[in-house]
Amino acid sequence: MFKLLKKVLLVSIVSGAVGILSTDSISAAKSYRDTSLTNIAQHPIDFSKSKQLLLKDNDEHHRATDVHIQLSYAEKPTAKRAQRLDYDPAGWHNYRFKYEKSNGKISKEWLFNRGHLVGYQFSGLNDEAKNLVPETAYLNAGALKSTNASNKKSMLYYENHLASWLKKNKSYRLDYQVTPMYRNNELLPRQVRLAYVGYKDNGEKVKINLNSYREEKGNGDATVVYINNDSPNAIIDYSNGTARNTLNKAKTLQEDKAAAKQASSEAIVKASSESAARESSESAASESSLSESSLAESRAKDVANATAQQQQNQSNVVPNPTLSAPDGSVNSTGAYKWAIQDGFDWQTRKGHSTRIASGGSLPAGYHWQVQ
Repeated sequence: MFKLLKKVLLVSIVSGAVGILSTDSISAAKSYRDTSLTNIAQHPIDFSKSKQLLLKDNDEHHRATDVHIQLSYAEKPTAKRAQRLDYDPAGWHNYRFKYEKSNGKISKEWLFNRGHLVGYQFSGLNDEAKNLVPETAYLNAGALKSTNASNKKSMLYYENHLASWLKKNKSYRLDYQVTPMYRNNELLPRQVRLAYVGYKDNGEKVKINLNSYREEKGNGDATVVYINNDSPNAIIDYSNGTARNTLNKAKTLQEDKAAAKQASSEAIVKASSESAARESSESAASESSLSESSLAESRAKDVANATAQQQQNQSNVVPNPTLSAPDGSVNSTGAYKWAIQDGFDWQTRKGHSTRIASGGSLPAGYHWQVQ
């Protein structure tokens, strides 16, 4: 009986020490951090013997950015939390989505919670805009319906263990920082980072190990954990908080990827076809333009040649003595000659005279100019 009591006491002592000792197990086999997301500095607050609560202001997109608290067990809030929340954080939507229960039946439950960054059991903050973000029920409580406190992908697991750590170490202080991590201007965080470390009453730091495979070494001897703001039954648009229900997320994502690839291929083929048609049209137009240009050029050449020939013919006209009639009825000079209508003379010739080219005949009723 004594041995049994001794064994129970030993187990109790060891259990109470869990999370106090520094161990090499606080290093995940891989980092769960998404390096494409915003990364507000992670570092413990300087030790103080009084409670500290730091809330960063919401950013230009009205998103909560960071909450940091340092407290002892005696400084935890004692008032009962109000259940109703009225503030809608940036990107807030909600849906009752289908999910498959363990027995294979299909049920429905709310996808999102108005999630506290630092939980009420530490901060005493409830309807506070700087401490609320849209969190999936799966991230917040570890399950699609109700809770699963053993799920190490949920905030509930770490909050419960940190609360237990404080209760078991009432003379120590907990330093706890929670940071939502966004991609660019998206309204919903894709991840939430938790960072925690203990302080002894003399200000000496104490590493905290909550026995999670996701725990990594952080700055200032803190332990950090990165957990995803997602859900097994939803595909979330983080830019605005909308979501699609799916009972087989992996299959749906694969189908979406295949459809996007097919659409991309079709777009490439269409663009290639349109480009070829455009080139063909431009080629035909170019050939037509060249043909019309050549035809116009040919016509211009013909006109120019005819004009040149006419000019040459005119320039080659010389007096031809054989055309000179004895009666002087032909202009036998080498230039134009005036013919004046009979009954008129040189002074009254206006309207009654004409010029006759060299070799031209004198019109009937006219006489040559005589000066």
